[in-house]
Amino acid sequence: MNGQSPQSELMTVQNSFAAVFRLLRPHQWVKNALVFLAPILGQQIGKGDIALTGLWAFLSLSFVASAVYVLNDRMDLQADRMHPTKCRRPFASGAVAPSLAPAIMVIMLAGGFAIAYFLVGDLSYCYALASYFAVTTLYTFWLKRIVMVDALVLGGLFTLRIVMGSVATGVVSSVWLLAFSMFIFTSIAFGKRFSELFKYQDVSADDQRLDSLRRRGYEPGDILLVEMIGICTGVMAVLVMALYMNAEAAARLYVYPQALWGVVLAVLYWVCNFWMMAHRGKVAEDAVKYIVLDRSSWISAVIVAISMLIARWPFSG
Repeated sequence: MNGQSPQSELMTVQNSFAAVFRLLRPHQWVKNALVFLAPILGQQIGKGDIALTGLWAFLSLSFVASAVYVLNDRMDLQADRMHPTKCRRPFASGAVAPSLAPAIMVIMLAGGFAIAYFLVGDLSYCYALASYFAVTTLYTFWLKRIVMVDALVLGGLFTLRIVMGSVATGVVSSVWLLAFSMFIFTSIAFGKRFSELFKYQDVSADDQRLDSLRRRGYEPGDILLVEMIGICTGVMAVLVMALYMNAEAAARLYVYPQALWGVVLAVLYWVCNFWMMAHRGKVAEDAVKYIVLDRSSWISAVIVAISMLIARWPFSG
C-alpha cells in the first residue's frame, strides 16, 4: 500500500495526463492550419473532399510536430532547467519523466504517419511529411544553433506547411503565396529572436543566462540588426501582396481585385504593430501564442476577410 487515497491516485493520474498533454504543445497546432491556405485562397475548399483531406493532413502534421516538440524538450532539458520560463516545461519541471520521451515520440509519429497513409491516402504527402520531420529534427540538433539560419529555417517550415496542404489536396500554391509566406513568417521568426534578445540586452556579458542565446549564435549586441532584418522582411511581405494585386493570377480569381488593397493595408498595419510591440518588449517568446491572442491580429483578420469577400463578390448592381 502506498498510503494514497483513491481520490489522490486519480488526481495524480489526471495531473500526469495533463502534463503529457502540455508536452505535446497542442496550442502550437494552430500553425498547421496553414495546410488549408492554398485551397481557401484558390477557392477550392468546398469542392469534393478537399476540406476533409485537409483535416486529415492537419491532424497528421500536428501529431508529427508534437513528436518533434517532445524531442526538442528532451534535448534541451538541461538548458530549460536554467531558463526563467522554460523551466516550467514538463520535462524540465519533472512533471513528466524524461525517460518517457522515446515512447511518446513513437506513438505520435506512428499516429501521424498512419493518418497520412490511410486517410490522406497520398504517398507524395507521406514523403512531404517525412521531409518535414527530417528538417525539424535537423533544426533541433543543428540548424537552430546557426545564427540567422535558425530564423530562415523557421520561416521555411511555415511555408512548407502550405506546400504540404497543396500536396495533400491537389490545389497548387501560387508563387505569390509562397513568397508572401516566406517573408512574413521569417519576420515573425526574427521577432521571436528579438524578444529573447530584448530580455537580456542589459545583462552583463558574463551572466550565465546568456548561455541559451549564445548556443544559438546570438549576442545581446545583435538586437538592432535582428530588429532591422525582421522589419525589412515584414515589409517585403507587404510589397509582395501589393504586386500580386496587379498580377494575372489575381484577375483570374477575383472580380474586383482592387479591393485587395484592404488586405495590403491590414497586413501593413499588422506588421507595423507587431514590431512596435516587439520594440516595447511586449511580444512573448512564444510568438505564435502572442499573435493568436493579440487584438491587432483579429482586427487585421476581419479586414482581410471583408476585403477578400468584396474582391470576390463586389457590391454592385
